[in-house]
Amino acid sequence: MKQTITHSTVETISNVGTGYFTALILNLTFLPLLVVQIANQDIYTVLLIGGVYTGVSMIRSFIFRRTFNKWT
Repeated sequence: MKQTITHSTVETISNVGTGYFTALILNLTFLPLLVVQIANQDIYTVLLIGGVYTGVSMIRSFIFRRTFNKWT
């Protein structure tokens, strides 16, 4: 069964909204640990940060998709 437009809209808003706050929390907790490496523009640090943010985003999106699919 397909999702309705309303369900898709609620899922998208929920995912993006929590993504903002998740990124905010990561910025406040994770990035201060890497201040020196960021200042030195270390490529491995850049890849690590990108990987962490991407991984968290994928997990969050997966959870929302599974949750909203159960509702429909």
